[in-house]
Amino acid sequence: MHDSDTASVLETDGPHTTDINNDIRALILQENYPCVAAIQSVVRNEFVIGTYGPFGSGTHWHTLRADLLHFLALQRATQSRYLSFWAVFTAQQQSADNEIEFEDKFWRELSLLSSEEERSVDWGTIHSSDPNDPSFCVSLKGEQLFVVGLHPQSSRFARRFSRPAMVFNAFSQFETFEKEGTYAALVKTIRQHELKFQGSINPMVLAHGDVWESIQYSGREHPDSWKCPFHFMKQEDKSR
Repeated sequence: MHDSDTASVLETDGPHTTDINNDIRALILQENYPCVAAIQSVVRNEFVIGTYGPFGSGTHWHTLRADLLHFLALQRATQSRYLSFWAVFTAQQQSADNEIEFEDKFWRELSLLSSEEERSVDWGTIHSSDPNDPSFCVSLKGEQLFVVGLHPQSSRFARRFSRPAMVFNAFSQFETFEKEGTYAALVKTIRQHELKFQGSINPMVLAHGDVWESIQYSGREHPDSWKCPFHFMKQEDKSR
């Protein structure tokens, strides 16, 4: 990874590298794409791609965790508001999941990033590590992350991607916009664009906004009775 050329690949998988980069740009640079921060990330070349094997298999959590910690260190060093990490799953003959199947695998991948033993280190004393708490976010070494799930069968057009993927941003990036007083305007612009892009605003964002983060992660619509599927495992029980 090179600071002078932020867009980079942590793991390459043959011809997939160029394809993924092209697919990211094709998705994000569409007219009226809702997330203006994602647009800036791509236009500025401020994104990192990590490629992994079968989605939901749980065979690469240790590599993904290390890559995310590397990403967070880069974000701290650059103080980029737009730097994003794309975890893309490139296994051959990977069937397209419906939204329920995708979400099951999505939360399995996220759950594997931490463990019972690392819980206190990853969440610290400031952030809630209780998945039932609406303020709960995935966290590594004390740094909260917002995660966006993308896949070919997503009901939200802005989340339809050629392969299963998870896009990570440091929560501190959103806090920077809030401190500058630009966050509300950013959200307003995103919602205006989404109305043009799909004809409706994501109901999970509309209903829960900044109050309930995890319910918005996968992109699937949920009732208010939804329970976050994130769960802690012991290190010895995690697949390697």
